[in-house]
Amino acid sequence: MTTPDTPPICETFHATRQEEDACEERRLAAQAPAGELMDRTVTVGPIGIFFTNVNRAMGLRAHSHTGAVTVVYDTIGRHGYPSFADTNAALERRIHELTRAVFKDATNEDIADRLFAHLDGYTAPEWLSWGGQYRLRAVHLDVVGVRDAIGHDTGTTRYTVARPHHTEIPA
Repeated sequence: MTTPDTPPICETFHATRQEEDACEERRLAAQAPAGELMDRTVTVGPIGIFFTNVNRAMGLRAHSHTGAVTVVYDTIGRHGYPSFADTNAALERRIHELTRAVFKDATNEDIADRLFAHLDGYTAPEWLSWGGQYRLRAVHLDVVGVRDAIGHDTGTTRYTVARPHHTEIPA
């Protein structure tokens, strides 16, 4: 929707990069009402995982889970995380590397924290050629339960670690 004080969204061919950038700035400005911040994210997943943990805090012996990890990136510039087959495969490999070893003395919350810490700032070589401006916003760890001797529920429980919305992006 445009108003007299909002530049129209441009859908025309641009002869120069400068014209294209100016049009894009107008498009982005038109998305958010004045003074209101908008979230732009790219979400990748769920990525299926299998992990084992020893939850000493709750007195639980080593036990294993299936689950999934979903990763959310803030889009900072014109385009964010480049979601393609090769980029997502690299992210999946990284997550599988991080969940391969037994998590010793770790609750599910600890595991979500550790995944976030290891993915924050991580960049795979496959991502570089695509460019983009993005930053890790959240990691969701979905843990699938099974009826077992420990007393797990058969449902799925989501553990989330996330930055607050609209935090300052370091330069």
